Amino acid sequence: MLNKEIVDLALNKIKTRRLDSEALAYSFFEKAMQNDEFKENFKQIKHAEIQNAKSEAYGEKPQYDIKKLQQKQDEILKKLKIDKKSITPHYTCKKCNDIGYVDGKMCSCLKHEINLILYEKSGLSKDIRCFDKCDFSIFDNPENTKKLYTVLKNWCDKENNYTNVILIGKTGAGKTYVMECMANDLIQKETLVYFTSAFELNQNLLKYHTTFDQTKGQFIAMLLEPDYLFIDDLGTEPMLKNVTVEGLYNVLSERMREGKKTVISTNLTPQQIQDYYGDRIFSRLLSQNNSLVLNVENSDLRLKK
Repeated sequence: MLNKEIVDLALNKIKTRRLDSEALAYSFFEKAMQNDEFKENFKQIKHAEIQNAKSEAYGEKPQYDIKKLQQKQDEILKKLKIDKKSITPHYTCKKCNDIGYVDGKMCSCLKHEINLILYEKSGLSKDIRCFDKCDFSIFDNPENTKKLYTVLKNWCDKENNYTNVILIGKTGAGKTYVMECMANDLIQKETLVYFTSAFELNQNLLKYHTTFDQTKGQFIAMLLEPDYLFIDDLGTEPMLKNVTVEGLYNVLSERMREGKKTVISTNLTPQQIQDYYGDRIFSRLLSQNNSLVLNVENSDLRLKK
């Protein structure tokens, strides 16, 4: 599973929201229960619910008109100047009631909280890039760049079937910039996204390779479980024997098998990718059936900032 510390931190945020909602509702309910009329009516409602449930179990008609009792409760609350909605918890997430899971699967609210933590840990600029606010004037070829961004925005909107996106271009051409736009766009869609550099990915693979206790799985899970994995600057990491090529191949193969998306930027040419990583990874990255391969052609944008 994902790093337990990160999941627990995200769950704690959701749990805190749930407890706050319940505490607030209980405070209003407790205030209402100080009124004898409300207290007696509340007991009648609970008794009626139990008796009606028993009647239903025996195939009999309900004995009590719960709706009428609830209407009386609303009238009492109105006299007490207590909003009838305030005695019931109002959870932030209506899908899971701020539990974090629905039918055993991560709710979108939990994915969102995990994304925020992962994005912060990625070391990306606090000035988060996004498609809507992109300044195309910083590029040498504004019109071509707009077309490129439109293609990638459409991919984020799931308008094609490519599993991988490979961005090829020289250093400073804007590959990281557009990947940040893509990551942010996908985070807003509440999918699980992990953004990492090739160096950090390599370090995770090394830790996985050299760890022999129960913590081993978390290093590879960070690369396998997210719906979208972003790997920046592939080819700049050191080549570690039995780690780099083998680990990357296994990650790409498993993600493709699960139908999960991977976005990679690299300064390497296709030929250099083949020479550096071998035929198996080359076929995974540059397959015409599985990968959308795009050239990002601009002069070094960092010189213009």
